Amino acid sequence: MRDADKPCLREGSESAQFTRGLAVAWEVSLTRSCYTTLESGSFELLAVAMLLIRNTEVEGVSGLDVRCRRGRVVEIGRILAAEGERVLDADGGAVLPGLHDHHLHFFALAAAQRSVRCGPPEVPDAAALEAVLRDAPGDGWIRGVGYHESVAGRLDRARLDRMVADRPLRVQHRSGKMWFVNTAAAQALGLGPESNGRLFRRDRWLGTRVDGDVDVAATTRLLASCGVTGFTDATPHNDPAAVRDLVAAAPLQHVVAMGDESLSEGALKIMLDDFELPGIDALRTRMAGAHAAGRPVAVHCVTRTELVFALSTLLEAGAVPEDRIEHASVADAAGMELLARAGVTVVTQPNFVAERGDRYLAEVPASDHSHLYRGQGFLDAGIPLGGGTDTPFGDADPWLAIRAAVTRETPAGKALGAGEALTPERALALFTTPPEEPGGAPRRVRVGEAADLCLLDRPWSRARLSLSRHRVAATVRAGEVTHVRPGALATGAKSHETDG
Repeated sequence: MRDADKPCLREGSESAQFTRGLAVAWEVSLTRSCYTTLESGSFELLAVAMLLIRNTEVEGVSGLDVRCRRGRVVEIGRILAAEGERVLDADGGAVLPGLHDHHLHFFALAAAQRSVRCGPPEVPDAAALEAVLRDAPGDGWIRGVGYHESVAGRLDRARLDRMVADRPLRVQHRSGKMWFVNTAAAQALGLGPESNGRLFRRDRWLGTRVDGDVDVAATTRLLASCGVTGFTDATPHNDPAAVRDLVAAAPLQHVVAMGDESLSEGALKIMLDDFELPGIDALRTRMAGAHAAGRPVAVHCVTRTELVFALSTLLEAGAVPEDRIEHASVADAAGMELLARAGVTVVTQPNFVAERGDRYLAEVPASDHSHLYRGQGFLDAGIPLGGGTDTPFGDADPWLAIRAAVTRETPAGKALGAGEALTPERALALFTTPPEEPGGAPRRVRVGEAADLCLLDRPWSRARLSLSRHRVAATVRAGEVTHVRPGALATGAKSHETDG
């Protein structure tokens, strides 16, 4: 299939047009024996009776076979292959529950794959930023992502004009909070000359005004190649149409979504910014309204102020066990006490230690180093803990987060909060807990459970020493093979899965 023919979504309202055409064809039911298959970027359905994974390790026991039928694990033991059964030879590799990323932004990730990287480590200074922007392919919009002030200070319209004046340009801060646009972009967006080109929390507004193709097929394959069988999309403006788009765009994963008040299920996502906090009465009313509608809340908290404000208000509104704090980036003693009192789950991103740790060491007061993206401290306090990558604001690879939770190493190899380190098993559990209970008990590979599996190329005793996406040999979602690493496995039937 030519690139021009590959299924794509457009940012903003165009996604609805895409969904109407392809949602039916791409829907995969857990209760049907259908296999999503990939041939050069396209998706097809193929009826398959059973899947047998041979010679695998299950929870430390080697030499076992695992049979999957109609999306479930139906047998574990030493099993004879049935006629017409698809067979994967694991060659002793461990089979784990498929990973669930409890916090990401799928469409933003798809867009980022076709964007210009504008921040460290790829772009260290202003000269490098100007060079990559000027070298951007095409002649239309330039979309930049990952910018940080350490590169060229705080951007504005005039500064970007000096770098690129002949094409509309928008650059997103790595926090996701702010977009910066040049004059050509401002004019295309209908902004007046008084605008400084800084757009705060305007993602939805931008998405309805900018024509930007995104390759969702490549994005769902990318996640499958990491062993991801499901994700929770944490985009705050998700509405029913956006959720339908997500399900259609990511057939290789189970999709859970939080969003705004228009949703009837899933968490209500609440964004906080410590310099522009809402009134406490208004926030309490939103929280109570979500609970009254049978929905938990998921509150974005990346500063100490945001965390204390959110938890104090939530305690007044009346917390429910399914409520979540997203990030809890800085959790000191006061924050930990409030978290424990509220009984909420924290969904953390230890990958930021590995991605931004050196910047944290340089810019964050030393007294807070041990409070950043905590791990063991949450568990010791009895606070339920799950993990997400926050991609595209973090790396999409959950194994980077798992490894960082164990090593607590910065890019330069320095320790950041070493006392917060988790064991490999506990770090893995951040991504194997149920989608609806990220702080719960990890899912297991056993008879009767969903056949959402991540097959490694070696036993766990060796894999735990080299935690990496490169250990993923195959991924199975609802009994269907969604990814096989080239050369990793011998198969007993024609392969239809991605080799990406």
